[in-house]
Amino acid sequence: MKAIIVKPPNAGVQIKDVDEKKLDSYGKLRIRTIYNGICGTDREIVNGKLTLSTLPKGKDFLVLGHEAIGVVEESYYGFSQGDLVMPVNRRGCGICRNCLVGRPDFCETGEFGEAGIHKMDGFMREWWYDDPKYLVRIPKSIEDIGILAQPLADIEKSIEEILEVQKRVPVWTCDDGTLNCRKVLVVGTGPIGILFTLLFRTYGLEVWVSNRREPTEVEQTVIEETKTNFYNSANGYDKLKESIGKFDVIIDATGADVNILSNVIPLLGRNGVLGLFGFSTSGSVPLDYKTLQEIVHANKTIIGLVNGQKPHFQQAVVHLASWKTLYPKTSKMLITKTVSINDENELLKVLKEKERGEIKIRILWE
Repeated sequence: MKAIIVKPPNAGVQIKDVDEKKLDSYGKLRIRTIYNGICGTDREIVNGKLTLSTLPKGKDFLVLGHEAIGVVEESYYGFSQGDLVMPVNRRGCGICRNCLVGRPDFCETGEFGEAGIHKMDGFMREWWYDDPKYLVRIPKSIEDIGILAQPLADIEKSIEEILEVQKRVPVWTCDDGTLNCRKVLVVGTGPIGILFTLLFRTYGLEVWVSNRREPTEVEQTVIEETKTNFYNSANGYDKLKESIGKFDVIIDATGADVNILSNVIPLLGRNGVLGLFGFSTSGSVPLDYKTLQEIVHANKTIIGLVNGQKPHFQQAVVHLASWKTLYPKTSKMLITKTVSINDENELLKVLKEKERGEIKIRILWE
């Protein structure tokens, strides 16, 4: 079987034939891979920067890939031959209560597995076997953008969590019963920042996105079609604070040096939520006593956001389908490039380096 393998914590990636018997199997339903998505986590593993990536027990390599769409090869347990499906990538520890009810995103032991990342072979291979309870149907009508359901599931869970946290506030809705008056700052306009923007706008919140440069052509299309505001933060955030004031929600979607938080924490308003998404790999955040006093006195919350589960995958499918109508121009730009599994040179290149203006690159298995 052809597969894309890595050997964390060492840098490097290979496309090679491997013995199927040496790969992890998760159930009885055989699924042939059609697409894989490439994301920042994959590249951090390939470049030896993701310290939490670990090998499956007793093995000296890991099959990469946590974003996949495959086709069911034989009807079984509610799935029909030819159905398109996407696997849920995090699997529970089998011990704690949260994992036992299908919510390993809140695993209490930390012994969960994460396909293609941590302790479990991923889906960058010709086929895999899985348990139907870990599979989500992908309608043929969104096959072109369906690979985004996995990263979007993480955003679905993140916004759900923020809204749950804000139930602590007696009234957080606006005077028309919506969230249309609430202001969000999304820091970073990469793939995750774009998805946060689309979903917050779908919920009706006012959104500002920032980057330390002017927007690319793709970003400009997203900004115009979703009626989002853009701010160039190359010279800091003082002008944004002067013109807009403070924000109800701030999302760090950069994955950059964490020192950026020193600049955006002062922009968080009373009762506000600062959501941290992704894994920064450098820097530190100095918080003096005045800042901590302000966080306490103004009921501010800082929360880590990670990993959607099956309900969030299903909701992501619904939103991807809706965006074809709500944001048709943007939807057509969400997949930046498709690379054949047979184009080894190009594939190795995109597995190592992000392209300028990239939202999502996917691998096509032919």
